[in-house]
Amino acid sequence: MKSLSINTDILIVGAGPAGVSLAINLGKRDISAIVVDQKIKENIGYKPCGDALSPNSTRRLYEYSGIKQPYDNEISENLETAHFRPVSDFELSLEFKSQTVDRLKYGQRLLESLEDYSSLEVKTEHKVVGTIINKNQVVGCKVRQKNGKLIDIYAKIVVDCSGVTGIVRRGIPDSTCDKFPKVLKKTETIVSYREIIETPNAHNYQKQMRIEYHDEMPPPGYFWIFSKGEKQLNVGVGWLLSDRNKNENVKKIHETIRKKIFPDAKVVDRAGDTLSGRLPLYSMVCDGFLTCGDAATLVNPISGEGHGPALLSAYYASEVLEKAIRNEDYSEKALWDYNVKIWHEYGYDGGLGIAVHKLLNAVPFSDFSFLFEKGIISQDDVDAIMGSYSVKLPIFQKILKGLRKPKLLLKVAKGLLLAERIKKLSMKYPPNPKRFTKWKEKIKKMEKKKI
Repeated sequence: MKSLSINTDILIVGAGPAGVSLAINLGKRDISAIVVDQKIKENIGYKPCGDALSPNSTRRLYEYSGIKQPYDNEISENLETAHFRPVSDFELSLEFKSQTVDRLKYGQRLLESLEDYSSLEVKTEHKVVGTIINKNQVVGCKVRQKNGKLIDIYAKIVVDCSGVTGIVRRGIPDSTCDKFPKVLKKTETIVSYREIIETPNAHNYQKQMRIEYHDEMPPPGYFWIFSKGEKQLNVGVGWLLSDRNKNENVKKIHETIRKKIFPDAKVVDRAGDTLSGRLPLYSMVCDGFLTCGDAATLVNPISGEGHGPALLSAYYASEVLEKAIRNEDYSEKALWDYNVKIWHEYGYDGGLGIAVHKLLNAVPFSDFSFLFEKGIISQDDVDAIMGSYSVKLPIFQKILKGLRKPKLLLKVAKGLLLAERIKKLSMKYPPNPKRFTKWKEKIKKMEKKKI
């Protein structure tokens, strides 16, 4: 029996932050779109992560598209400081504005807002099981409904917002497009496990987000503690996979550390997840296809935060998609401006993240306190690096002055230089597909650099 088929302008796979943000922005443009998600409606928005979301991202999204920032009980805690503890006897504290949010409540509110647009349709409990290709162009997806029956949804453009697994992306053969990996390497994947806990009394981490290293975990992993209120915390552990740590049990290590720090805490929720730990996909488009958020590997490799990039990348996608639909041009070339925008926006974050992970693999954690204790890296330096406006430090001058650990300083210098070079390449992203191959060769060469 032939599968039932339906048609739409845009098929959005995944109703996470990228998917709903994209749908809202397409609805505002009166563009026909179908959103499919395998979850039941009541669970859409839930994701086992650190729950941190930068107000800067949601503020920009509001300014661009009018989508309201998290408010009222969608916000668990307004965070004011960030604390980094690479060794037990040293801590770096920074003023850092962020929020922990209730992912489910915020996600449900965005999902419900899709009902305001007659051009949108949401299909929950619909699982994508295949990518439909016709004449080397993505033209739709095969979808299994709740009752087990298959349906073919055809679209002028399919947008993959399905998360790190990239369920649509992985179904695109190289003969259709070879500009991006279909399946991520294990060494490009971060494994994590987190719990929401309640303490019997007010905890000592009010309005804080903390990143700590503990001896129980393999480098370059870290344990996070994010406040979600007077007696509630989001705590978790994660690391970029490598040959050295691939057999470590992330759940067991997390529970060991949590019980050590919070022996009397009650566990409210627990779950594990994987996320990307690499640069953005070299290209995020091909004929009839575009990808946003985690599926485009837009997670910050340092913090693991992908919520803000998911929301904003979807807005940028809506601009390009509207133009493509109006011009009836669904080609890779017509969608290419999205690549340029995303690499300009997130290339530096990815490059800095790659450099930091290389440093953490090459240098013992205990050495990093030395950098701050001796004033080699100052508070202003950290602000500049994380603010994406400078990665230059006077390290070579300090080496010449005869400071100890010159090998460490050289490795830090190499790491920052690598981030700077990736930043420059990101800003020189090719304006069209014809120049892509040479650019890709350069960026891949940067990724392979050793520190």
